[in-house]
Amino acid sequence: MDKPYGLGIDNNTLFVCDGISGLKVYDVTDKLTIDEHMIDHFPDIHAYDVIPTNGLLVLIGDDGLYQYDYAGADSLILLSHIPVQ
Repeated sequence: MDKPYGLGIDNNTLFVCDGISGLKVYDVTDKLTIDEHMIDHFPDIHAYDVIPTNGLLVLIGDDGLYQYDYAGADSLILLSHIPVQ
């Protein structure tokens, strides 16, 4: 991690906000080897905090509030964005 901020977990999927290094998604089925099970990395999403619930991810980034569908944790689908200055 470069500069981790917030995190959220839903079932065995962990979302870690790593600031300008992006959003990182892990499978946490094996709690002792989380670092070896990165599902995906979204370097273009500058994330500071997340709330994952039943396939819906609410994320605060450096430029606003986002909603994503993460039915497949390796494919975030942008649903909405509220810009914040």
